[in-house]
Order: sequence, then C-alpha cells, then structure tokens
Amino acid sequence: SGEKLDQAKAALRQSLSSLRGTDRFRLIAFSSTVREFREGFTPATPDAVRGARMFVDALGANGGTNIAGALDAALGATVGQGRLPIVILLTDGIPSVGEQSPERIADQAEQRLGRTRIFPIGVGSDVNTYLLDRLSVAGRGSVEYVAPDASIETAVGALLGKIQHPALTNLRIVDSPVRLAQLTPSALPDLFYGQELVVFGRYQ
Repeated sequence: SGEKLDQAKAALRQSLSSLRGTDRFRLIAFSSTVREFREGFTPATPDAVRGARMFVDALGANGGTNIAGALDAALGATVGQGRLPIVILLTDGIPSVGEQSPERIADQAEQRLGRTRIFPIGVGSDVNTYLLDRLSVAGRGSVEYVAPDASIETAVGALLGKIQHPALTNLRIVDSPVRLAQLTPSALPDLFYGQELVVFGRYQ
C-alpha cells in the first residue's frame, strides 16, 4: 500500500510502455481473489494498452496474497511455438490465500511450466525467498529483491531492458574436451544480449 503501491503501478505503466506492436500481454492482479485485465493474451494495440493503464490505475491494496491462484492463471494459457512465454511475478507478500505451502506452490508451478520463463520480483522484507528462488530456478529466470527503501521502478526497468532481447534459449553443453561434473547451474538459463553466462563445476 501507499508509496510501494504507487511505485508498483508506475512500474506496470512502464512495462506497458515497453510493449511493441507485435507483442501480446496479460495483466493478472491478485489479492484475496485473482482478476485478469482480459481473458487470455491481448495484442499490444494502442487501445489495449490504454485500457490496461486504466486497469492498473484502478488497482488498490486490499485482502490477502493469492500467489497460487495467480500462478495458476498465468501458467494456464496456451502459447504458440514461435513465442517465448515470460512471466514477471511482482509481489510484496507471502502466500496467505488459497494454497499457502511454498513447497506445494512451487511443485504445482513446476509441473505446469513447460517453456515458460519466470522472473519473480520480491518487494520489501515480507516475502518468501525460498518460494521465489525456487520459481526462478525452475522457470529458468532470475529473481530480484527490492529493499524497502529501494525503487521498484528501477528493478522492473532493469529486468525489462534485459528480457526484451533474448539471444539464445534452451542452452545445453553437448560437447567438451574434458569430462564435466557437478555443474552449477545444472539447467542453463537463457542468454540475453548484454549478459554473460558463467558455469561452475569440476572437470577431468
């Protein structure tokens, strides 16, 4: 609520402004209930973006935090093979409505991920870091934590700047002049322009 909600709204408006005409998007608000801007994906036309901004402007702080319901809605849509589905999960709370076990929420999400990438952003100190960390690893994304005195807009802006330009997806090491073991990360994340990928491990 308060300043953090205002920052979150500004970050959402910033996200909407970054959409290109060929993009499709969804907006899912979750408190005690889960509400969608429109059912399914919406082409990023000027009219749709204007309507989405009105949806964002009307958001208020009330009720609990239904993370399980939000993930269920976000992972329930069908995405064509030519697109890389990306979910940005922005939350400032711990699960308090619906399924509340972080372990079960993560298990259920992992079973439905498919090709979807998840980039959680935890705001403030009242977030479940285990859940957000696990979602980011399973969803081949990265997690960002915004301190109480830091800017949500800055964190979201940095993430948007990264994910707009994917370079390589579904990376694997298929050949090496040495035998590799105990690699970290075991499942390689996607590589975006301007980013480097470092893999640690042992070799023989």
